[in-house]
Parts: sequence; structure tokens; C-alpha cells
Amino acid sequence: MRVLLCAAVDAERGGLPGAAVGVGPLRAALGAARLLAGQRPSGVLLVGTCGAYPGGPPVGALRVAGALGFADLGAAGGLGYTPLAPAPLQADVTLSAFFGVPAASVLTLGAITTDAAVAARLGEDWSLEHLEAYAVAAACADAGVPFAALLGVTNVVGPDAHAAWRANRGSVEAALGRAVAASGLRLG
Repeated sequence: MRVLLCAAVDAERGGLPGAAVGVGPLRAALGAARLLAGQRPSGVLLVGTCGAYPGGPPVGALRVAGALGFADLGAAGGLGYTPLAPAPLQADVTLSAFFGVPAASVLTLGAITTDAAVAARLGEDWSLEHLEAYAVAAACADAGVPFAALLGVTNVVGPDAHAAWRANRGSVEAALGRAVAASGLRLG
């Protein structure tokens, strides 16, 4: 199996071969679709840093995606609703098993959640927040390509998230790179 390694930005791949899909769900969906059409991999692995909702995995933890969801932050915050919201997706368990880490539910939003009350509400149903996971998973589902995501927790979602992300991203990106390199996956 030839697996395409993707990340939102090149730095998150830890120097391993692969491609950036872009930051945020729109850019990531378009970037992933372009890569899938051009490279036709037999699987896709997305790596990246993420935030944990309160009560979720600790900073520094690695998790594979299990269930993946998408929500509009306005709707998630109780300020609106999304008609015909996208259905949850499931990551490929065979591809995810290469990492030997627990699975976590991952929510993708169009923006990083900075409100503590909204983060607590989202944490009732989801473990992690990542801006690109659902978008890449949806592009893979559309193309019939197995998808997995390996995410490293850099912060707790909420008002202090950006400062924590900046402080922890280097060590978490390095841990992601080591985990992928040790997985035995054939990247290409």
C-alpha cells in the first residue's frame, strides 16, 4: 500500500515526504482533492497538531482519528443552524492501526474555538479539534481512498490555545514525525 502523507503545512510532516493540503477546511478539501486526482495513492495519512477539548487527551498525546465530524462554529455556539449538515465519517481502522495509539473523535470547524463555554459544550461530544481532518477525510471518501489521521495534542481548546500551541508545536511535530517514521508505512 502506497500512502500519501499530508499535513496542513509542510512543517507538520516532520521532514517526511508528502504534501501540504492547506490550512482550514476549504483549502484542505481542495488541496486533498487535487492531490488525490494527481497522485492516486492507495491510502492517505493526515498528520497535524490539534487542540483537545476540556477533559480530552493531555498535551503531548498522540491520537488517531476515529469518528470525524464537521460543524459550523456559529451553529456549534448556538448562534445558528446548518441545514443538511455533513454526516460524520469514520477513519480507516487498518491504516490507523499502524500507530498503536488510541482513537479519538475529531471535530473540524471553520475557525479555531477560543470561547471557553463553546469549547466545553463541544467537548461533551468530541475529544479533539482539528481544522483540516474532516475535509481531507471527505475528499478521500469521495475518491474511495482509505483515510487515517495521526494528530498530536498541543493545547486545550479555548482562550489560551494559541499561546500553548506556539509553545508545544515543535515537540509535538517532532513526535508525529517519529511515529510516522516508525510505523512501517510505505510513503510515496
